[in-house]
Amino acid sequence: MKTILFPTDFSKNAQHASEYAGMLAKVFDAQIVLLNVHFIPMVAQNHPSSKVQAAININKNEAIDELATFTKVFIERSGIDPKNTSQRVEYGFPAEKIVEIAEEINADFIVMGTKGASAILDKWLGTNAQKVMQSAPCPVWIIPESTVIETPKKLMYAADFKEDEVTATKKFVQIIRPLDSLCKVIHVHDIFEPAELDTIKETVGALRSELKGEDVLVRNFNRTDIIEGLETYIDTYKPDLLALAVHEKSFMEKLFNTSVTKHFVQSAQLPILTFRK
Repeated sequence: MKTILFPTDFSKNAQHASEYAGMLAKVFDAQIVLLNVHFIPMVAQNHPSSKVQAAININKNEAIDELATFTKVFIERSGIDPKNTSQRVEYGFPAEKIVEIAEEINADFIVMGTKGASAILDKWLGTNAQKVMQSAPCPVWIIPESTVIETPKKLMYAADFKEDEVTATKKFVQIIRPLDSLCKVIHVHDIFEPAELDTIKETVGALRSELKGEDVLVRNFNRTDIIEGLETYIDTYKPDLLALAVHEKSFMEKLFNTSVTKHFVQSAQLPILTFRK
């Protein structure tokens, strides 16, 4: 049986995302660990440590009570067997603690809600969902508030053809196989050098050969703007899940390169599944 880690801050968005997590738990026959990370109190440097610890304990007790209530509602709405759920309350910074717990429990998936980047600071530093997906040891399902709660049947994987795309795509197909869905592997490129185009053609051919027999279609398009090309295809194909591979990037790349993954997570309009290449 698989394990899903579901972080919650008890918000309306988290309540909505929990319904998606419940749906996935049934499809993947998974257990769900519901996690709340309570915040670090803001205190002055000269504040007595005993009072800081007392504030932490109060927050923890309140979080335990709220998580119990949240879990009860989750079980009622999802129809999940209570035996397949467990609760954890942790203290720390949300994104770091979520990744830490995912590693500790050997989670197969993390499912979490997002409102996207709603402020300039979010766009610069990233949302919690974005921070988690960059470091998570497992695939991350990111669920926006507007998501329809239903098993995704039309999936779109935005491939970048970097590194070993055949292995990455096969990994993605393995992840989503229980969904019994049609998947389209889409690559949008802005490269015009003949040598690069030959490499792209070879990769497309290899993918089609390796994925023969799977419900997977491979498409390649040329657009001067990759994000615009992907958004155009999303509008046309209307997938109910977008999958993106996550790469390690240097600090300078993070500062100066537009990240396709970052763009779609911050402006999420449909569920996104991120996984590591």
